[in-house]
Amino acid sequence: MTKEDIKKAAAEYAKEACHPLWRAGNEQVCMADFMEGAEWRINSVWHDINEIPEDGRIIVLLGKYGIMLIYGPNMMYYKESVIADGGFLKWAYKEDLIPNTEE
Repeated sequence: MTKEDIKKAAAEYAKEACHPLWRAGNEQVCMADFMEGAEWRINSVWHDINEIPEDGRIIVLLGKYGIMLIYGPNMMYYKESVIADGGFLKWAYKEDLIPNTEE
């Protein structure tokens, strides 16, 4: 998702989903709040590379040049060397990257 995608979604949110009483003249505020929330959600799932993930969970490692590696769940013996010494920048738990399907 690009910043332009987020901006388009924010405009749609401000036009239709933002409460009508608040929206009157405050569309830009609604858009800014939506965009900040979207950016927070995208960035909040990523962990510092020096933080060691829990055993038994699958992680996605993000490396230089956008390289990604799915790793786990049995990583108890190699996680320090792969994560800290493998040239990766950050990691996330796989389930944190999957869309929320709860209604």
